[in-house]
Amino acid sequence: MNHEIKPIERLFLWRLAVSDGAWLSDKKFKPEIAPAVRNRLESAGLIELTKQKNPETGRVASFMTLADKGWALLGASLDGDLKTSTPAGTEVLRLLLLKLKTFLDRRDLSLGDLFAPVESVDGDGDVARRVASAYLRLSGGETNVRVRLSDLRRAVSSIPRPELDRALFDLEAGGEASLYRLDNPNEIGPDDREAVLRTPLGEDRHIIYLGGRRS
Repeated sequence: MNHEIKPIERLFLWRLAVSDGAWLSDKKFKPEIAPAVRNRLESAGLIELTKQKNPETGRVASFMTLADKGWALLGASLDGDLKTSTPAGTEVLRLLLLKLKTFLDRRDLSLGDLFAPVESVDGDGDVARRVASAYLRLSGGETNVRVRLSDLRRAVSSIPRPELDRALFDLEAGGEASLYRLDNPNEIGPDDREAVLRTPLGEDRHIIYLGGRRS
């Protein structure tokens, strides 16, 4: 674009993003921008207008969507002002949080995974060492003691869940750990269900014994 994008224009682009597009004739779509501004955004390749059949009216109408350049612009300015104090900004934030929830649910991540401190992890070996260190803290320094995965996950919450799961499976495959399920349903609480490790065969694992195969 030949001009720096304004906060109201960025908010308009975000609304298109979180709404998966909008009909040009939709008077409820906020924020409102002048036709000249919308045309400028279209000319800059940030938005696209296509003719589609509106399922509600049965008529062909103009439908607005965010173009690839628009997605790139938003991705490069995630810290930009959204004017969330406005009704339109509040609605964008609400819809954005719904998108975030869907993203976390699909990837079996918790909100804690998103906000966990970012630490440098030097390969799976470092993850395994951190797992062992956390296990010993939880077990009082003893090996082959039952530790709940829910407690272990909290102790190493900065390790992304996929990396931690891979390290746990590797430890078991190498004979350094044993993973089991809790057989008594009364022992399985909400934290255990949240922290469950599911094997490729779909079996649940709730506890870990570290220190070699148990007899």
